[in-house]
Amino acid sequence: MSRADKKLKSQQTVAVEVPENSAIFAQNLNFIYNPKSPFAKHALIDVNLNINQGEFVAIVGHTGSGKTTFVQHLNALIRLQSGELTILGKYNLAAKKPDLKGLRQDVGMVFQYPEYQLFADTVLDDVCFGLKNFGVEKDKREGMAREALELVGLDFDKIKSKSPFDLSGGEKRRVALAGVLAMKPRILVMDEPTAGLDPRGKREILSLVSELNRTHGVTVIMVSHDMNEVYENARRVIVFRDGEIVFDTTPRELFRLEDEIESMNLEVPAMAKFANVLERQGYAIDENCKTVEDVYEAVLKLKEAKNA
Repeated sequence: MSRADKKLKSQQTVAVEVPENSAIFAQNLNFIYNPKSPFAKHALIDVNLNINQGEFVAIVGHTGSGKTTFVQHLNALIRLQSGELTILGKYNLAAKKPDLKGLRQDVGMVFQYPEYQLFADTVLDDVCFGLKNFGVEKDKREGMAREALELVGLDFDKIKSKSPFDLSGGEKRRVALAGVLAMKPRILVMDEPTAGLDPRGKREILSLVSELNRTHGVTVIMVSHDMNEVYENARRVIVFRDGEIVFDTTPRELFRLEDEIESMNLEVPAMAKFANVLERQGYAIDENCKTVEDVYEAVLKLKEAKNA
């Protein structure tokens, strides 16, 4: 028996106390691809993590770091092998028969290039697909689809009868997101949500997701390779490396560690680098100043204060 197999066998699931207001609670979470074979890969190693409801968290790491394996556990796309994982304090994924139907209503997954999953003849049918599968009555589905499409900024009456394939890239992404939001998830997991979009489309999607988080209290988990998006939008960043969490902090604190971040083949955002230069010269700006516009205003205020 390999060391990895022994580790899995030795870790028995025990009752744990989940923190109040927890959205995601993991304790000693381990996962091995191809166990008991020469190709075994220990993808998650003793992951311990608590994410509170209402947070906007980015999960980052180089390819093969374990971040995707972790998020695929969150609605049981990957089944638990070892350790504890509890979602919203009520879905214990270490249980023999977890409530997967309820879990997948509460945890919405938006995959990379979600528009590739559009398939129905009309936008309305596509958005209603999940509702129908979860047993929502026909007379309620259209109202829920309307609400979801309007939530993502689309005119329901103008778009409902269109083919999804006649829409622009940004509109397709919004329709795919509406199909998830129609289920009214409490947690939204997004894998590279802006991949393939132009700058305007990226801003619109991230603004929408941030608004869902702020206004509706949806917990957002965003996997991204774009550190500029992470820096500007997330309020907490979790960095995976070789199956383990190596950083769990605020974006500003994380990107002060330029050498460590770049050693993991991750990019330090331009505005973070600029803020670091200012700090080294004795000009500290507010942590919430992350965009070009915000930093520009902060620098003007620092200059005015210096000349006063």
